[in-house]
Amino acid sequence: MGMTAEPAHEQMERHESLTAELADLSAERDAVAASVQDQLADAVSAAIAEAGTNVGSLGQSKDGKRFRFEARLDRAALVAAVTETLPDGFVVSHVNEDGTLSVDWTGDGTTPSKREHGAILKAIIAEETETDSDGFIESVPSRDRVLARAVELDIDESDAADRLSRLATLDVVDIADDGVYPDENFSRY
Repeated sequence: MGMTAEPAHEQMERHESLTAELADLSAERDAVAASVQDQLADAVSAAIAEAGTNVGSLGQSKDGKRFRFEARLDRAALVAAVTETLPDGFVVSHVNEDGTLSVDWTGDGTTPSKREHGAILKAIIAEETETDSDGFIESVPSRDRVLARAVELDIDESDAADRLSRLATLDVVDIADDGVYPDENFSRY
């Protein structure tokens, strides 16, 4: 048995004290996280109100009395709007198929524009990629279409082109003659 300078009962008292301190810090950390979550939710809500939704007709019943509509977010416009309203240092990293958004803390005091631009470009590509019922890609936007849409969303064309090339280097997108495809890391960056 090793000899320690501190008797076991004193070590246990210290252990209890540290455990209580950890519990207090954990509660404080959770409260801070909840506050940040609320602030981010408010920013996203404000952006959705600004960007709005697109309503598409899904058709009508056989008897012609019931009409069906689907409200869809324009993901690219939403990401651009959320990007504008998020607090400094936060960026939309991904818009998922189910409409959920992933927002990342960049660790920077201000959000790097390249991260913002990447999120918007990915949203444009996701918005304009069409898949069949089995999830196979039927059509994708052209490189020119992606850049034109980025310009509509207030990104400088050369900045958008640079970021699109970078996304290709990171295997986030695959740029081919017939268009820009989501690549293996599309959901990651």
